[in-house]
Amino acid sequence: MKRFMFIVLALSLFAVPGIGSAQVAAGPSIALPPAEVILNACKEMGVEAVGGDYVLSKMDDLINKTGKVFVIDARPARTYNDGFIPTAFNMYDAKFNLIYPELEKLNLPKDTEILLGIGRPCPMSLGDIKRLKAKGFTNLKAFVKGPVFFEKYFSEVTAAGARKHISNGALVVNLAEDADLSKFFAANIAKDKLVILAGTADNATANYRLADKVYKAGYKKTAVFNGNIKDIQ
Repeated sequence: MKRFMFIVLALSLFAVPGIGSAQVAAGPSIALPPAEVILNACKEMGVEAVGGDYVLSKMDDLINKTGKVFVIDARPARTYNDGFIPTAFNMYDAKFNLIYPELEKLNLPKDTEILLGIGRPCPMSLGDIKRLKAKGFTNLKAFVKGPVFFEKYFSEVTAAGARKHISNGALVVNLAEDADLSKFFAANIAKDKLVILAGTADNATANYRLADKVYKAGYKKTAVFNGNIKDIQ
C-alpha cells in the first residue's frame, strides 16, 4: 500500500477547526508535527481520535455487517481503489456533496458509529467529519492514530485496484474454484506475494473470513475483491 504524504500547507484547503488558513499562516500549531495538528483539531471538534487496535476490534461487526459500525474512506478514488478497510464506503471529501446522496440511500441511523480514516493524520477525514456532523451524525470517530490499518490486517480492493495489482504481479485466487483454499496452501506461495482473493459480492462475508485465514497464515499482503472475477481478468 502506498504511503501518502501529509503536506502542512494543504491544511488551508480544509475548513475544519484548528487547521484553518489563518492558523497555518500565523498560529502556533504550524510548528507542531502533522499528527499533533490533526489530534488537536479532533479535540476542538469534539471527535474521538482512535487507533488501529480500536478499528481491528470492530472488524467482526464490519465483516458480519451487523450495522453497528460503518467505515468511510475520505481519500480520492484512485488511491481508495488500491486498498481500503474491508467494507469501507468511499467518500472523497472534495466530492462530499456529490457522493452524500449515495450515503443517504443506505439509511444509516444518525447514531451509527462511523469510523473515518485509515490510520494516518489526514485532514481529508476531518473534512468529512465536519460535514457529517452538520448532517446530524452524532457518533463519529477519527481513525487518525497509527498504525496504518494495512500494516495490521488485510485490505479490500475494487476491480480497478485489482487489475492494477495483477499487472504488477499479484496472485489471484478464484474462490469459486478454491473455496477451502486447499489449492492455494498446497502451492506454497511465497509469503511476500500480494494475494488477491476473488469471490462474488453476495458471498462477501465468507470471502472476508478466508482473507483473515490467509493473512493469519503469514501472507501480510492479502486483499479481497468482492465482485465478478471477469471484471479483473
